[in-house]
Amino acid sequence: MSKLYFWALAALALGAISCGKDVEDIRLEPEFAVPLFSATSRLEDLFGENTDTSELLVAPNGDMTIIYRGNIVRREANEIFAKIPPFPGLMNDTILKQPFKLENQVNVIRAKFTNGLINVQVTSNIPEDLNFYLEFPEVTLGGETLKIPTEIKYTGSPVTVVTIPPTSCTGYDIFLGGNEITVRYVATKKSTGERVKLPNVVFLITNVEFSYMEGYFGYELREVDRDTITMDIFREIIQGNLQFADPRVTVIVENSFGFPLRGLPSVLRVSNGGAFADLESPVLATGFDFDFPNLQQVGQSRLTKFYFDRNNSNIKDILNLRPIYLDYKLDAISNPDTISSLVGFTTDSSYFSVGVQVELPLEGKAEGFEAGKEYDVDFTDIDASIRKAELKLVTENGLPLEVLAQLTLLDDAGNVLGTLLPGFGEILRAAPIDAQGYATGKSRKETFIPVDADLLDDLRQTRRVRIDTRFTTSNMGKTDVKIRSTDEVDVRMGIRATLDTTLGG
Repeated sequence: MSKLYFWALAALALGAISCGKDVEDIRLEPEFAVPLFSATSRLEDLFGENTDTSELLVAPNGDMTIIYRGNIVRREANEIFAKIPPFPGLMNDTILKQPFKLENQVNVIRAKFTNGLINVQVTSNIPEDLNFYLEFPEVTLGGETLKIPTEIKYTGSPVTVVTIPPTSCTGYDIFLGGNEITVRYVATKKSTGERVKLPNVVFLITNVEFSYMEGYFGYELREVDRDTITMDIFREIIQGNLQFADPRVTVIVENSFGFPLRGLPSVLRVSNGGAFADLESPVLATGFDFDFPNLQQVGQSRLTKFYFDRNNSNIKDILNLRPIYLDYKLDAISNPDTISSLVGFTTDSSYFSVGVQVELPLEGKAEGFEAGKEYDVDFTDIDASIRKAELKLVTENGLPLEVLAQLTLLDDAGNVLGTLLPGFGEILRAAPIDAQGYATGKSRKETFIPVDADLLDDLRQTRRVRIDTRFTTSNMGKTDVKIRSTDEVDVRMGIRATLDTTLGG
């Protein structure tokens, strides 16, 4: 609603500017009256084009909501996959079973390798040539298990050590019946085929990357960057009471991770540049859950919207601070209920993104809500032969808002030269409303602004105009009103001027 004052006084300022330019084109006569300005405006027109950070949203029924957005922040899957450590094994027997766990209590049941190298070193104390292979029964490609074969040639030494060139496991799938991986080797004498046991076999899996992982992904706090939203509607407020009937802070989460995540706001406060107030809500302690795709929905994402509104927070009350900023930080906890049997998934392209926005439906009430702004002007073209004039402003207002205004004339240095109205004058009379707060018609108002010789001299020196406006909703600001995109204001302005009759003769 605050942007209404841009329109209300822009009409007067434009009228005065037009006055200067039009008067030069009028033939010198003792007295004349000409129209200067005529327009029809809707509140929707005042907000300009929507941007990435602000939007005027119009519902099908014409109701409007101002939306201020923060940045979209993301957490990517590569932050989880980057934590896959090298996986070592030391085999003192022909078979080894050991847990296959990543950091932070991540237990993998199923995965698909996109990268990985297996380094193997075999120590033999058998005094003859051997055939050898190392097998990973749970790692398969096209139904075949991953086997790493080699020959161990007896060199005559008591101990023979063979290092096998690195083997790629790219493209292989791993499926673990439990949380353990099985590794086994088979070593046989070339001469007889007899199986033998070796002193030790060492392997190390490095550079592991997965395109898909399935399992339990642990309890972990995943922090999200802090951000600030600027709310321009409160920036120019000087005084008065402006209340929105149903404001809310909306958190929008898009999530393609296939396991539970819970949003936990760690910072949520408003500030006007000096004082600040924290948003209070039970949700700040409990958090709220993100929706997530199940195992049959790999590659899909789920959308979650959570609202801090008048029913679960003090958002309506803290807006009385007339805040300019919303400061927030919303982190996420994976598997917050620590149910280790819950099987989830992630892909190398999984992510969750968090967006926060302030939504201010144009429904509420205002009493003496005052705002101000300065504009650059140039009235030097006002004809010197004009010694007095009168501006006539006619408004037909379809908005449920009464508007009072004052124009203060300033010179180059910002010094006050004078004012255009004797006090705060009513230039828009509030439209009548129904029981729901919607305007039912238009109210007409005529305003006459006398301009004498002294004021004309002040206008010619004016380089800036400060426009201060006061808004009050219907019923003296006691009733909530709703403003629709179809509500409009018709404005007409004219001038009646008297010339110096001694000129032109």
